[in-house]
Amino acid sequence: MRIAQLPSQSETRAVHRRGQDTRGRPKMKRYAVLLVIIAASLCFQSGAAFTLPSPSRKDTAPAPGGGWMHHRSPTALLSGTRDGEADNDEQQPSNLPSKLLSNLRTAASDGFGTRARNVGSTMGTGDVVVPLCSNLDKRQDLAQIGLYAGVEYVICDIIDEAAAGEEGERNDRIASLKPAYPLRPHLERSDWPIELAVSDVPLWLSKATYEAGTALGTLMLAGTYLAIASILATIVRVVAVPSESMEPALMPGDVVLVTRSIVTKPRVNDVVFFDPPAELDDAIANSKIGRAAAAEEAAAAASASESSSGSSDRPEKISIVSTKGKQFLKRVVGVPGEYVGVSNANPYVGLCNDGGDTADCTYRVDRTGDYSRPDVFPDESWNRVTPTINLGGVVESNNADESSTLAKGQYFVAGDNGFRSVDSRVWGPLKEKYLFGTAKWIIYPATHFGPIQPGPFVIEKSLMGENAISDS
Repeated sequence: MRIAQLPSQSETRAVHRRGQDTRGRPKMKRYAVLLVIIAASLCFQSGAAFTLPSPSRKDTAPAPGGGWMHHRSPTALLSGTRDGEADNDEQQPSNLPSKLLSNLRTAASDGFGTRARNVGSTMGTGDVVVPLCSNLDKRQDLAQIGLYAGVEYVICDIIDEAAAGEEGERNDRIASLKPAYPLRPHLERSDWPIELAVSDVPLWLSKATYEAGTALGTLMLAGTYLAIASILATIVRVVAVPSESMEPALMPGDVVLVTRSIVTKPRVNDVVFFDPPAELDDAIANSKIGRAAAAEEAAAAASASESSSGSSDRPEKISIVSTKGKQFLKRVVGVPGEYVGVSNANPYVGLCNDGGDTADCTYRVDRTGDYSRPDVFPDESWNRVTPTINLGGVVESNNADESSTLAKGQYFVAGDNGFRSVDSRVWGPLKEKYLFGTAKWIIYPATHFGPIQPGPFVIEKSLMGENAISDS
């Protein structure tokens, strides 16, 4: 099937959204991609913590270049287990969801962060624990003796003994411990395991509680980033300009920043970003090229039907050019309540007094210029006194009356380079429901960086183009 293309349409596309149907529907594909990335990151960061037990010291080896490397051993000790219990883990296949849920249950009962249950008084030989300390000076002192906050340690031995204090004797615990995995070379010591009083560390966490807290924190951070990204994607868009329809203000290859129109409505001279209106497809289908292509397709369909069944069926309506997935950048010529028309292919707005006396009117004219193929569309596209146009080729009204006024939620838009732009001159007013927002700044390339230049508007006393009195 031959598809008839109009001579250069002014479609634009979002840099990060190509080939999507954007008309009136939420754009969720990018959110799904973000979720997949976040899930993969969580699995990468937390997979080792939830799928494999921690290694014993003898089963580890330093990574090349002094990096971190874990050689997992199925007989390593787990948090909350004793030497005799560790072997039970070998017989239970590791499962990420069940391990995660188990750790979360443990953490839910023990608490999270600094409010978590301190296991210093209950930990025993073989347990894997994580020391935490929020006081920076204290952390420095502990690091000097080889105890690093946030690092997993294996309890090699623990002794309960009496210690003298201000209130007499008190029981204290002395722990002998070493890291559960190799550390970076500058953190390694030759005197592992080290010994210290359990009370010297403000908080001891079980491995399960620490891992669950880390995973939950990562998930919350990822959720925060996703929420921020979703909000930004809802109110901000980065858009590339592929055509010449907005020259010279916007050149092909320019990238503009579009912000959603939430509080303020588009104003005259704003460049708006919008989904293609349904009226555009109708205008294309009813253009000279569209009708010719439709007739050709209908004839081909009838011929094929006759050859196969010996009878001719009525041909169906054919869509010539689809605007699905495309978006547009145009300049606002008229806003709701203004008198709008087209004269010699240039859109204009009648600036009359409150009484509507046309003798006192001046005209704000957008000097877009003629379209490259004016014969493609009805003559009324280039000369009429109403913003609306009957897409069958008949103008709705030829009088400067109420029908000349843009209704609520309607905007008249056009490209600065009318020679290459299909716009409201052809399809009529743009409804507000198709608008996304306005473009104010060019952000790429650097040579074009800055605010978008105003359109080719002039104020004229008449529509003949002879008495231009000032630029707007």
